[in-house]
Amino acid sequence: MNSKLLFEHLVELKATFIKSIIFFVFIILILMPFSNDLYSIFADPLLEKFMVYEGSIVSTKLTSTFFVPFKITLFCSLIISFPFIFYQFWSFIAPGLYLPEKKFLAWTLCLAYFLFVFASIFVYFLVFPLIFEFFIKMTPENVTLMIDISYYLELIISLFFAFGLAFQVPLIVSNLVRFNWIKISDLKKYRAYFLLFAFLFGAIFTPPDVISQIMLAVPVYFLYEIGIFFAKAKN
Repeated sequence: MNSKLLFEHLVELKATFIKSIIFFVFIILILMPFSNDLYSIFADPLLEKFMVYEGSIVSTKLTSTFFVPFKITLFCSLIISFPFIFYQFWSFIAPGLYLPEKKFLAWTLCLAYFLFVFASIFVYFLVFPLIFEFFIKMTPENVTLMIDISYYLELIISLFFAFGLAFQVPLIVSNLVRFNWIKISDLKKYRAYFLLFAFLFGAIFTPPDVISQIMLAVPVYFLYEIGIFFAKAKN
């Protein structure tokens, strides 16, 4: 590749980055007026439990009342912006790919995005209510539960990313088989080890309670089996 062609690619790559950043910032600006509404949506699973059990969300720092809704807005903006960002980088690299490579990359990234969104929905509607109810019920009668808004943000974002990563397991497993990096027979043989890994993964990426660990570990193992099923289907 000569220097002129390399320079042209670098200019095109720079333009791709700039377009992606501009779009991301544009989405942030659109969502910023609704940042408190977005926070309310993310806080609803906990607030609904507080309607039944005594407790409240508090802020121990003055700046948290701004930065927590803002960070939630950033998170939502990133999820919304990803298809556009993916398209921009796809337009940059697609001309240098063969047709099978284009199909594989497009399918893989689209499926990864869908799995992350599905994982987020799973966490919001199923995991959050059960975890919050468990912790609230475990609160002693003479203790008033008050959860700091910053800690709550760290908790929910960590759960979103933990489950989002876990739900990529079928995609990872099927692609490992696709490229002959591992055999289906090996995946079946190491089922017990992966089950142990699933619970270790749940223990690391969830709060220190049995319910949330099981709610992450069981889907991870189930998704492992789905990955083996799809790997068989492709073979």
